[in-house]
Order: sequence, then structure tokens, then C-alpha cells
Amino acid sequence: MLPQAIWNMLRVGQTPTMLAVRWQRLGQFGAKLATRYRALSLSSQFGLVAAMILGCGMTLLGSWVTSRIEDGVVKNTAAAAALYLNSFVEPHVQPLAHQDTLPATSTEALDRLVGGADQIKAIKIWGPHGRIIYSTQMENVGKLYPVTPMLARAWQGQIEAEFNKLADVENELERQSSLPLVEVYVPVRAVGTERVIAVAEVYAVYTHLQEDLEDARLQSWLMVGLLTVFMLASLFGIVQRGGRTIREQQEALTLRIAELSDLLAQNKELQARIAEANRRSESNSERFLRRIGAELHDGPAQLVGLALLRLDAIQPLIPALAPHGDPPVIEVIRSALADALKEIRNLSAGLALPEIESASLSEALKIAVRNHERRTGTSVECDLASNLPRQVPTSMTTCLYRFAQEGLNNAFRHAGGAGQKLRASFAHQMLEIEVSDSGIGLNSINEPDINHGLGLSWLSDRIESLGGVLEISSRRNRGTRLIARFRLQ
Repeated sequence: MLPQAIWNMLRVGQTPTMLAVRWQRLGQFGAKLATRYRALSLSSQFGLVAAMILGCGMTLLGSWVTSRIEDGVVKNTAAAAALYLNSFVEPHVQPLAHQDTLPATSTEALDRLVGGADQIKAIKIWGPHGRIIYSTQMENVGKLYPVTPMLARAWQGQIEAEFNKLADVENELERQSSLPLVEVYVPVRAVGTERVIAVAEVYAVYTHLQEDLEDARLQSWLMVGLLTVFMLASLFGIVQRGGRTIREQQEALTLRIAELSDLLAQNKELQARIAEANRRSESNSERFLRRIGAELHDGPAQLVGLALLRLDAIQPLIPALAPHGDPPVIEVIRSALADALKEIRNLSAGLALPEIESASLSEALKIAVRNHERRTGTSVECDLASNLPRQVPTSMTTCLYRFAQEGLNNAFRHAGGAGQKLRASFAHQMLEIEVSDSGIGLNSINEPDINHGLGLSWLSDRIESLGGVLEISSRRNRGTRLIARFRLQ
């Protein structure tokens, strides 16, 4: 089949290349139609699809109705013709129950019968196997024709009829008349029995039947068309109202989305302003701490130092002040002043931030470790990743320096400096700084220690104000872990 199809295609001048080009153009045309269809509104899409579906359905229904009407009219005509044949023709065909031919008397009676009927154009009497026993066209008598389905069903006892088709071979003379003919096949039975002895075929002229059928078709199509238009208009009206509601909801939703977008933009602006305010607050807090540290160093520390110098000047008078060997009061005062000076200097050193504004994050963390080791005399294991970001906000660098400072101070106070470790990593835009020890753990995580440092609660608030998260993990006799996390953009 495929080679024959290819040969036929080549024979009419269409090469495979031309066929491929035509298919490509057809595909492009289909794509354009699909694009235009998607650009239509929902109601228009529904109207188009519903019109196609209802149109096809109503076309089939109209065709079926008109065909049934035509079949009904033709069957009524066939019934009338059958009654005529049974009444007037059947008595003259009874000799066929005993012989294969009609006698002359029967033939003459049939001729007179046809001649006296205006509507009867021709009559044929069929014998078995498609042989014509009698016909008003004498040249057809004795001829054999193929047995048509209608003739076969007539031999089985059914009445068959069709209007103005005349497509069989034996209808050649009838087709030449150009008259509207109803062709009816009626089985002829032997008197008193159900045995079919012949089939009578009559051609009846119905001049007005064609007009009646056309009127019936027109009325049927008109009713089907009106019904289709009514259904389509009703459905389209419903969908149009629904589409209008959907459009109104879409417009309202678009308006709400625009309002939400404006609110989100305002929220982002407020967040940026809050972040900027937090940075300014952190900067002011650092300047305030520096000022306090400087004031402690330049004020009370200097005065206490001066008092110690004065006490050293009167050191030779100490034996005279304690003649009986009692502890000298001045020595007690000197010891207290020395301890106070040490505490003031330590507090000043903790508050006064070293110059890390120009330092990178890694350098600031190393400064915190070195200062802690020098002040406490302990060692800290430092593990800083090589990919730590160098460009981070100064407020974050300061915050992480304070975090490392406070975490190491806690490790020294609560763990005696055992297992002190500072770790820093950066992966997937997440910056993580961890301070840990292997001591006995914290008694209270949320309680600030004002006498020794800034306090974890204050440090947590500071980290969260910059968008970070502080995680504190401490278990009895298993050490403490402080982790600060920042997601960098």
C-alpha cells in the first residue's frame, strides 16, 4: 500500500519534499490558529467551541431527522403501491405458482392495467435468480440481471422502496424519463399461502413528492437551526456572565496584588531603615563603650594610680604606724587600691575596642584571640576557614569581635580555659562563628554577668538586630558551645 501511495503521489507531481513543505505550512497555520484562540476571552472560546460542537451535533441530528422523514414518506408511498399491486396485479400473476411464464391472457391484463393508470410508469415481474418474466418494456422480458439487495429482501417477503435513485443496471430506461419515480418491490404470494412466487416492481410517478420532501427537509433544518441558536445563545449568555464575573474578580485580584506589592515595597523600605537604625545604634553603642573605657582609664584609673604612688612615697613611715607588729593600715589600703586598679584596667580593656575598623573579619577574630590569651594566660585553638569573606559591614565585624570576646571570657570563667576553641566557616552564603569549651557548662544561659562582661542576653539581642541568630548549647560537665550565624547576601 505504501509504495503504491508514493507512486500515486509522484504521478500527480507531488514529491516528498513538496509534501513535507505542505505539512510544515499546515502546522504553522495550526499554530497561528491556536495562538489566536488562546488570545480570545473565555466566553469567546466557549462560544466558538460550543458552536462547532452544537453545529456538528445538530447537523447529524438534522440529517437523521430528514432521512427518517424521507423514509417515512417513501414507506407510506410504498404501502399504497403495495396495496394497489396486491389488489390488481396479484390475481394476474397466480399462474407463476405452477409455471415459469405468464400466459397471454395475464400479460394482456397487465398491459391494460398499466395503460389505465396515470401514476404507473412501468411494472416488472421478477422471477427467481434475477430473470424478468414480465415488463412494460418488452425488450427486457427474459433478461437476467444481478439480484440487488432490495430484490433479495423482497423475495424474503419484505416490501422495499426508494425514491428517485434508479442506480441499478436494470433502471436504464427509467433513468431516461427524467421523472420523479418511486421504485417499489412487492412480494407476490400464492393465494392462500405465504409462499412468494414472484416479485412485482412498480415505478410510480410522484410529481409533488420531491417538493414535499424538500419542504419537510427545510422545515426540519429550520427547526434544528433555531433550536441550535437558542441553545448556543443560552449557554453563551451563562458563560458570558461567568466570564464577566471572572474578569471582575481578576481585576480585583490584580488590584489587591498591586496593593500588596506596594505594601511589600514599603515593608522592605522599613526593614532597610530599621537595619540602618540598628547599625547606627550599634555604632553609637560602640562609641559609648569606648568612651566609658577611656573615661575609666583616664579618670579613676589615673587617680587610683596616683594614690598608690603617694602610698609608695610614705612607705618608710609604715613601721612607725604599727609599733606593736599589727598589720599596717596603709598596706591594707595599698592592696585594695592595687586590686581596684587591676579591675578598672581589665574593665577598661574590655570596653575599649581595639582598632579593627580597617581589619578584615579574620583579622578581627585573631585580635580577639590574642587579647584573650594575653589577658588570661591561656591558649585558644583557632580554626578559621580560608574563604571567610573580607568585605563585611563594620557593624557585623564589631559584633562578631564582641561575640568572640564574650564567648572566650565565658569559657575562661566557667571552664577555666579548658578546651577553648574558636571556629569560623563560610558555606552556601552562611557565615558561622563558634566558640566552645570543655568545662562544666553554664548555670544560667540568659543571665547577664555585668561584673565580668557584656552578657549573653545583650549579645543575643545585638546579633539578632543585625539579622543573625545566636545558638547556645551547654550541658553539665560537657562544655558550652556558642554559635552565631549570619546569612550574607
